[in-house]
Amino acid sequence: MAIDRKHLGRRYGPYRFAVGLEHVKDFVAATGGGVPGRVFSADPASYHPWTFDEAAAAASPHGGIVAPPTFATAFAIQPFATACSDPALEVNVLRLVHGEQAFEFGDPVRPGDVLQTTGEITRIQERGPLEFLEVTTETRNQHGAIVVRGVWTAIIRN
Repeated sequence: MAIDRKHLGRRYGPYRFAVGLEHVKDFVAATGGGVPGRVFSADPASYHPWTFDEAAAAASPHGGIVAPPTFATAFAIQPFATACSDPALEVNVLRLVHGEQAFEFGDPVRPGDVLQTTGEITRIQERGPLEFLEVTTETRNQHGAIVVRGVWTAIIRN
C-alpha cells in the first residue's frame, strides 16, 4: 500500500541523547576491531587516537575525546526509525530496507554533550513496485550548535 503523501512534512522528535565517554569509547572499540566494555576489553586495531586515547585527545586541538563522525548513527537515526514504524504511515517493515544515509557534520560531538534530534519526512516517492521514504534530521548540542544533519532513505517493496 502506498504511503499517503499527506504525511510529507510530518515531524518527529525532539529526541534527547546524553553522550557519555564510555558510549564513545565502546562505539570506537566495536567499529575499530576492538572489544567494547571494561572487563574483557581490547583496544581497537584501527582508530583515531582523539576518539579513544584520553591522553592523546587531551593534547589535541579539541582538548579531549571527540566522537568519530560515524557515531552519529547512534543518536541521529531515531526520527528515521520512528517514521519507518509510525502506524499512521502503514509501512510494512518486513518489506523495508534502509537504502542510504548521508551526513553533513557541524561541531564535534564530545562526552558530556546533550543532543536533541528532530526529523521531518521530506520525500515520499513511488518508482514502479518501490516506494521511497526520506527523512531529514538535524541534531543540535546543548549550546544550540548543529552537530549533524542527516538524510535517511528507506525503500519499501510493495
